[in-house]
Order: sequence, then C-alpha cells, then structure tokens
Amino acid sequence: MKFFKKVKKEKDVNVALEIFSELASSRLAQRLSYPLLTLELKDINGEKGIEMEYLGERATRGAKNLQKVKEALAFEEWILNVDLKEEHVLAKDGFAYIIDHGHSLTAWKPLYYVQQIIDSSVTRFNLWSDQESFMEGVRNIRGVNYDEVRKVLLDSAKEVLDANFCKLMTSQVAEENVELSLRILKYRARILDHLYN
Repeated sequence: MKFFKKVKKEKDVNVALEIFSELASSRLAQRLSYPLLTLELKDINGEKGIEMEYLGERATRGAKNLQKVKEALAFEEWILNVDLKEEHVLAKDGFAYIIDHGHSLTAWKPLYYVQQIIDSSVTRFNLWSDQESFMEGVRNIRGVNYDEVRKVLLDSAKEVLDANFCKLMTSQVAEENVELSLRILKYRARILDHLYN
C-alpha cells in the first residue's frame, strides 16, 4: 500500500526546499544503507506530492534492523534534521524506517539559524543509539564520495525544478541550495564525532 504526501500550498520557497530535502535525504540514506523509504515525486489527479510505502505501526527496539537504525543517528545529525522525533520512526513487517526529512539540510531554516545550529547536536530523539553505533555511522559517512553526493543533490533539485510546483524555486535558488547543502554536509561530517549526546 502506498502513501501520498501532497505538496503544501503555501507560497514559500521552503515548500520546494522541503521536497528537495526529502528526496535528497532518502537518496543519500539509501547509498549509505540507512533505513529511509524510497520516495517518488509524482502528480496524481493534478496534485503534486511524494509517494512512498505506507507504514502503519510505530517502531520499537525490537526492530529487525535496529542496528542500522541506531547507526542512522549519525546520518540524521549529518543532514541537519532538526525534526527527528520518536513519532518519525515507523515500521512495517518488523523493519523500522525513519520518515519526514522535510526540515533537513536548508529547508525551513534561514541562514542565520543554520549558523546558530551548525556546530550543535540537532536531533530530538536518539534512535535508541549508543556511542559505539553512532561512531559506526560516523565512519560510514566519512567514507562518502562528495562527487556522488553533489550528483544526488543536483538530481533532486532538478526533479523539483522540473515538477514546477513552486515559482519561487528558480534555477538560481536551486543551485545556491545545492551548494549550501553540500557545504553543510562536508562541515557536519568533520564534526560528527563530537555530536553524540
């Protein structure tokens, strides 16, 4: 069964940046083998939105992929996800998935706020993690190829631009946010090992 999350109707560039962040986070997580859903930007009956697998239950510490969930705390810190909370960890068939990455990277964050939080831990839920699991996640992230990361960010931005649901999302805005997101990711990777609470 599929779930369709419609694009918000607000006239704010962050509506487009939210979709960009959702798509980019999902794709980056999959390259690193973290439990985020595959997302598709679609137009269904004239409504644009993101389609994903439907998850009907809350995840628990009994999840079959608990170790990957615990390691993913480093990923959530890396992408600057200020909205991670326990309600955003759902499950299907015993496997846990982290959802809702619309407040990651630059979405819904003015630059002054990014500057305030860039050196801090930002997650509100620790994914049942421990320092050893977190550090395994840090090692995984530090092995990323930033040419591949840039491609994921560019492809995600292009998909949002091509969907044309937000006139405020111009190619210049998309390019600026790709570059800022890349800078955030490179910087956060260097300081991740200091962010475990």
